[in-house]
Amino acid sequence: MKIKYSLIFLFLLVSFISFGQTYNMPNGSNGTITTCSGTFRDGAGDYGSSQNSTITFCPSTPGDKIRITFTSFATEDGFDILEVWNSNTAGAAGTGADAFTGTPALPFVITSTSPDGCISFRFRSDGSFEDAGWSATISCVTPCSPPTAALTVTTPLNICPSTALNPGSTNVSFNASASTTPSGSLVRYEWDWGDGTTSVTNTATTSHTFPTTGGIYLVRLKVRNNITTTDPLGCQSINAATRLIRVSPAPSFTGTSTTVNLNCGESTTLNGIAVSQTVNQSPPTVLAGVTSLPNGVGVSYSSGLDFSGLFSPGATMTSACYPTLTFNLEHSYSGDLDIELVAPSGEVVKVYDSHGGGTKFGTCANQNDDTVPGCGTTYTVVNTGGVAWTAAGVTTTTTSTCAGYTGACETGSYYISQTYNSTNPFTAFNGAQLNGVWTIRISDNLNLDDGTLFNWSLTFPSSCYGSVDTITPDLSSAVWTTSGGAPSVPAQTTTTTVVNNPGPVACPTAGACVGNQLTNNITVGPFNTAGTFTYNFTVTDENGCQFLRSATVNVSGACATANIAYAGSPFCTTSAPVNVNLTGTGAFSTGVFSAPAGLSINTTTGQITPSTSTPGTYTVTYTIVPNACCAVPVVATTSVTISAGPTISSLTSTSPICSGSNAVFNLTGTPNSIVSYNINGGTTVTTTLNALGTASVTVPSVIANTTLNATLVSLAGTPVTGYGLSATGGINPGNSTGIISASGAAANAINCAYVDNTNTTLTITLQNTVPAGTTITISIARDTNAGVVTISDGVATIGTFNAAPNDVLQYINVTTTVATNTIVITRTAGVVWIDGVQYVFTPTSCSTALSLSNTVNVTPQNTIASGTSQTVCINSAITNI
Repeated sequence: MKIKYSLIFLFLLVSFISFGQTYNMPNGSNGTITTCSGTFRDGAGDYGSSQNSTITFCPSTPGDKIRITFTSFATEDGFDILEVWNSNTAGAAGTGADAFTGTPALPFVITSTSPDGCISFRFRSDGSFEDAGWSATISCVTPCSPPTAALTVTTPLNICPSTALNPGSTNVSFNASASTTPSGSLVRYEWDWGDGTTSVTNTATTSHTFPTTGGIYLVRLKVRNNITTTDPLGCQSINAATRLIRVSPAPSFTGTSTTVNLNCGESTTLNGIAVSQTVNQSPPTVLAGVTSLPNGVGVSYSSGLDFSGLFSPGATMTSACYPTLTFNLEHSYSGDLDIELVAPSGEVVKVYDSHGGGTKFGTCANQNDDTVPGCGTTYTVVNTGGVAWTAAGVTTTTTSTCAGYTGACETGSYYISQTYNSTNPFTAFNGAQLNGVWTIRISDNLNLDDGTLFNWSLTFPSSCYGSVDTITPDLSSAVWTTSGGAPSVPAQTTTTTVVNNPGPVACPTAGACVGNQLTNNITVGPFNTAGTFTYNFTVTDENGCQFLRSATVNVSGACATANIAYAGSPFCTTSAPVNVNLTGTGAFSTGVFSAPAGLSINTTTGQITPSTSTPGTYTVTYTIVPNACCAVPVVATTSVTISAGPTISSLTSTSPICSGSNAVFNLTGTPNSIVSYNINGGTTVTTTLNALGTASVTVPSVIANTTLNATLVSLAGTPVTGYGLSATGGINPGNSTGIISASGAAANAINCAYVDNTNTTLTITLQNTVPAGTTITISIARDTNAGVVTISDGVATIGTFNAAPNDVLQYINVTTTVATNTIVITRTAGVVWIDGVQYVFTPTSCSTALSLSNTVNVTPQNTIASGTSQTVCINSAITNI
């Protein structure tokens, strides 16, 4: 970007002296002078003390611009100041240009930038130390007729990125020979490449290399001719010629991870999923290069960012479009500085007003103040939502050097790098033009201190950019291929789904970024040979760019392993059929089950039926016969016990008892069984018979007949640890079954399922139906900061999750509200990994319903009532009972 300094020092090669009228600036208002010649002075001799004077010069020829050339200047440095406005009124808002004090280098020139060509001055002096003042020559210049910038090719250029199988060249040639000028000749071509870089050429042709990954870059060209009457760089075109360069974004690949590990004899499903991605045009933000802020009392330093053409024509500021200002600054005395943001149409907001006194900007201010840059840091300024520059806790005494400066740091306080509120509100920008050059202006008000503006940026809400381009290329095909002796790819079917605002960046206009998702899932195998096999998933977008994701299948020649278990043994002859829990590696599901006579078992599924089995203990065997991948049989066994139902042989008590005594009931039955009972039909509670098969229940201090009703006797099962048996939904649902990974392990597509914006629900079926109140441990992690899920037991929501860090597994616990064998995880936002679930519960192995009751009869206590009072003679006795 071009940096415009507020002072342009002109070393005159030719002196031209106009002998005309002399215009002095005595105290008070001196009105408006219309002229194109003469001499402008403070007055005869030294200027006066406590002076407050104004004067305005306007051109006598309409359309011209006033130019003031100072040939001498001397005022009391920092106290007696001549201020300048590009306006016909001193102090006009948004037109302040410069302020001069001391003895600046001579000669220097000021040329009006006001539409009417006028310049206004105000001079103020203090009560002491008057100096010689100034003398300047008044002249007029005629503004140039601007040239017109034009490119020979303006159509957008679409380029495949470097990550594509068919990358395009991002080195693009440009030809501005179509540009014209009404006078003079074109000598300067100013290129803004839209990627944060700029360049200047003196010929019409050039080339530029853009970033090789997805992005949209608006190239803007302005040209200058050799007419330097108003600008030493030449007369600049008002328009900017533009061309869009679009580097297509690669799609987002999900589905099967890049590596799949199998055992010989297994098959696998490869899930091919690709989603369009969005890229937006990047508006200009960071200013390339450094702006030095040397000591200069009353001097302002400015640099600009050109936002021309990025907003709708005629767009003006509203509160919804207030920008965010960011600057990287080092300065040794913040009380020296005013920092202002200036809109293209001249409106000014002071974002920092010399608040800090001796507080410094940056992390290490060069204590020598010798114009050598120290170490800056970044500050952000907003209208609201930050902290005040004057708030407590906004400074630190900690310093740190940087690569560009390793010298001594000035001691004292430094502003902390954070977001601050603007000193004055952004409401002054309401109605300001958005298109054009936005300027940061830093004014140095005191002597001795210096600093450096390393860079600055200005960003607006994306909805404010009327002409910001965005692309979300549709995906046109998605195909699996393989070679090298791998099992062949079966017939393929690709489905497409419309995706609104697929990311990863926000769409500038809601609903405008529409892409698609292509899904192509294939099942390949069985793999009957050990080795490594590659399957390629190739996706082509609407611009013909091709992208590849490869899945490698590693096949091990090891024999399968198998484990079988029946959770909850022993089982009662009244129990329902029980399914086997079969786990293992390789092709472990191809075996058959067997058991001794007396145990009813399905040899294919392994399910046992206790109700048709004979009580006893049995060994169940699972056998995988030798096959092409394994020359020996694989055998797994487990023990199953079928028990007769528990019984209660007697329920007795001591009866009757006196009122207020304890009622004691005695139970005899199957040792270690659990008896459910109630007292007088109340709440059901339990007691456990001891190893001898007895238990007592005491009801204290009863005053009425009391009955114990025994309703159920059961045997406690052994504690069962369970996991996910199967899963549906999400991506890679099978990864959420079986034993969970360690807490703190990495979460990825190899060991986890996940839910995202297109696969929002994962349903995990547990290995057991667990009772209400069971604690379920879920191994889970966020993949993106926005990741949020809710967790349900199939009936009620029992938890949520959205905790950091990303991609690191952690355990959370939820509690079921009902008896269930289902955990449902539903995405609310972002992407979340699910490794699996784990739980422990103690099932009731078998039970027998009871209808036993025993009543303790209660006898009321005898009572003695008192008699009435009577009068008796001495030595007489009367007793009433």
